[in-house]
Amino acid sequence: MVDASDESLPRGMLALGWSGVLPFAGALLAAFAWPAWSGFAAAVFVSYGAVILSFLGGARWGRGLAGGVAPTRFVEAVMPSLIAFAALLLLHTPPAALALLAAGFAIWLAIDLRDPLWPPAYRRMRLGISVVVLALHAGWLLV
Repeated sequence: MVDASDESLPRGMLALGWSGVLPFAGALLAAFAWPAWSGFAAAVFVSYGAVILSFLGGARWGRGLAGGVAPTRFVEAVMPSLIAFAALLLLHTPPAALALLAAGFAIWLAIDLRDPLWPPAYRRMRLGISVVVLALHAGWLLV
């Protein structure tokens, strides 16, 4: 008998998850292709990153409601949105905003990878996507 927690995620979920990388990659590529627009591309990248980091917090909130977790777990669910908001406040300083978002993505990746409430297939997907997203954040050092 196969443990359901070890099964793969549905293709649609994988496709949607990985398609979320496209706006990050598109903004970074636009900054390289049209240097005059790099400020706008950075703002798009940071804004989208803030939305996605907030989404990850929302996923934790929903998982907490479904799993009946301790109230302290909801603090973990709210913090990504607060970090994302702080990054938006730093839009005028893209390197600081990008660093803050990268830290948020890295911290919540570490939290999610050791969270037994997430199935292994979800953790694998999160790891792959997050590694790419963090590499794209680092790509701004080359712009």
